[in-house]
Amino acid sequence: MKNKIILTLLSSTMLFANSTKINNVKELSLSLYSNLAMVSETREVDIKSSGKQNLIYEGIASSVIFESIIPNFSKPTILYSQNYKYDILTLDKLLSKNINKIIKYKVQVDDFKYEIKEGKLLALNPIIVQSNNKIISGINKTDIIFDKIPNDFLTKPSLIWETKSKKGKQDIKINYLTTGISWKSDYILNIDKKNTLTAWISITNNSGVTYKDANIYCIAGDVKTSKAKPIRRMYKNMVAMEMSSAPMVTQKEFAGYHLYKIPFKQTLNNKQKKQINFININNIKINEYASSENNIYLHRFSNKNNIKFNHKIQIDNKKSNNMGIPLPKGTIRVYQKDKDISHFIGQDNISHTPKNKKINITIGKYFDLSQKITQLEFQKTKYSVLSKYRRIIKNNSNKTKVIKIVESEYSNNIKSIKNTNNCKNNCKMKKIGINSFEYKIILKANSKYTLDTKYEVSYVKY
Repeated sequence: MKNKIILTLLSSTMLFANSTKINNVKELSLSLYSNLAMVSETREVDIKSSGKQNLIYEGIASSVIFESIIPNFSKPTILYSQNYKYDILTLDKLLSKNINKIIKYKVQVDDFKYEIKEGKLLALNPIIVQSNNKIISGINKTDIIFDKIPNDFLTKPSLIWETKSKKGKQDIKINYLTTGISWKSDYILNIDKKNTLTAWISITNNSGVTYKDANIYCIAGDVKTSKAKPIRRMYKNMVAMEMSSAPMVTQKEFAGYHLYKIPFKQTLNNKQKKQINFININNIKINEYASSENNIYLHRFSNKNNIKFNHKIQIDNKKSNNMGIPLPKGTIRVYQKDKDISHFIGQDNISHTPKNKKINITIGKYFDLSQKITQLEFQKTKYSVLSKYRRIIKNNSNKTKVIKIVESEYSNNIKSIKNTNNCKNNCKMKKIGINSFEYKIILKANSKYTLDTKYEVSYVKY
């Protein structure tokens, strides 16, 4: 006979007198998303007698999404109701539970000396106790001593299942989603003779519970939830990652996303951040260049002064560049070595990047590169615009710089664009889109270059 769960609705939510706590964890796995986690846990319970009873599943995350909880019992079990109790033990609740009961309390009789007395607790605000036909007040709450915690009080957020089953041992597997756990990728690019890229899986646990010795999976991709929009799918294959002597974080394509498996169990304490290394690559070729991007200037102006260039770094994510790795989105921080010291020179965010795609990051603006733009000619009619302007580009540094200037026009009623320019010698121009033009200039140290461009735009007549 197949094991099954019979779900029955009852109008009563009363707790059964017979209760068993489920604390023996056999297996625990976490599937982590950008700000969400799926907990998959198996615990063993030993039910002492057949019949109705409460099964108390202690230590569930306080940020659990209650509607996502899926329990699975290994033996035939009737599950009447499922309750999530997060209103846990406090001193005031413990006091309320002992109204009209005999309690013990401390009375100071000398410096550092106390006596223990007994009396009936009559009221809480203030504390009033009856002892030997006397009414006593002025007792502090913290001076009251409790012999035990009542059975129906919980010290951790817990699930309470009202069930009916036969006695004996069985496994209970539970899956649920919780917020408060997140993971992201943090990359470090060291620019030196080796050009190394290292990466860390950074996990933050604020879910309200500790996960001990858990198998951890990190899902890279944009999983749709009620608060998120799907953006893109993920990758297919991945090369082995160099991890020196440590076990490798492995990955594979999974359901249109990418799944990274940490090869050793980890404990995630509540209110803790943890990093796990998963990429170490040397001898990467990088391309550094100065970038300036703008719309084609199809309006009248006189001068645009001291325009700075963005500091760009491009990395080709291919096997031929010792990479070819699906890279989860994250922050990449760049350091450059000066003699024996590496200095931080900027950071940027990267999106999910499949293999064979280029990584482009902007880490700042160049200090010694600038340009001044002056309009030389401007004519405008109802269906056309002519704009000619000059860029004087200066490199005041002591190194040769690669400069890329991209100009584009995105109007949807353009009929044609005619481009003329003086780009030659150490300058090359190419068309990179329908209405986009790139000028690549190799500018030597302590020199300048003058680039003249002329655009004649005609528009569709409606």
